[in-house]
Amino acid sequence: MTKLIPISIEGKKWIQLSQLSLDQARSLKSYLPFVSLKKIFFQGIELSDCLDFDTYEYWFKSQQIPSQAEAMLDF
Repeated sequence: MTKLIPISIEGKKWIQLSQLSLDQARSLKSYLPFVSLKKIFFQGIELSDCLDFDTYEYWFKSQQIPSQAEAMLDF
């Protein structure tokens, strides 16, 4: 799984769920409380599916752990 690069808006890092694959977006949405997604206005554009990058990064790392454990079992 490829990790997204955050966008920086007013000194805070964000990702957009729409940048993820459908499976990843579904998995992340099921992991989060609904109130985690924010609408952010950036250069006159409304970004409606934004998530704090730290939250995304925590989720991303938690998704990597099962994959790493499976790789260790392959030996």
